[in-house]
Amino acid sequence: MLEENLSSQIGDIDAYKTDLAKRYTTFLSQYPEIFSDLDHGSVFDFCLYNSIDEYDDQSPADVFNVLRNGQGIEIKPGKANESDLELALSVDAVKKLLQTKDKEEYAKLLGYFYNEPDEKKGWIDFVLHKRTQTIIDMGYGRFAKTAGILEDEDDVYSL
Repeated sequence: MLEENLSSQIGDIDAYKTDLAKRYTTFLSQYPEIFSDLDHGSVFDFCLYNSIDEYDDQSPADVFNVLRNGQGIEIKPGKANESDLELALSVDAVKKLLQTKDKEEYAKLLGYFYNEPDEKKGWIDFVLHKRTQTIIDMGYGRFAKTAGILEDEDDVYSL
């Protein structure tokens, strides 16, 4: 399959609360192909947490959203109006993800943090805001499969 040549844009980088979110959004904008499996119009929130307690309290250190548009991606501060899902990430996981070199390495590490969560090494979680099948049909399933989060389509119900 041929990779699309995707563009990216970051909205108001000064609106982020943390330096880590600024670095992460800059990183993601350099690798828009990470989002190539998603359908146009897909939008999801990235919520960065300093601890499991912050996650349990739904009190992220910083939040931004990524929209897959016709040309690539748009990254904006804050939550999206109607996101498809929330990707919750520990700060420790984000620091390690920033060291990856391409879509495959990024996806595999993301899958590792989902499948082997650790409070010290890093963790991620997904909070679905739409029906599971809708999420799969929008391309998130292909990405999850690449990341090793889903072995096959049947595993989606364990998300």
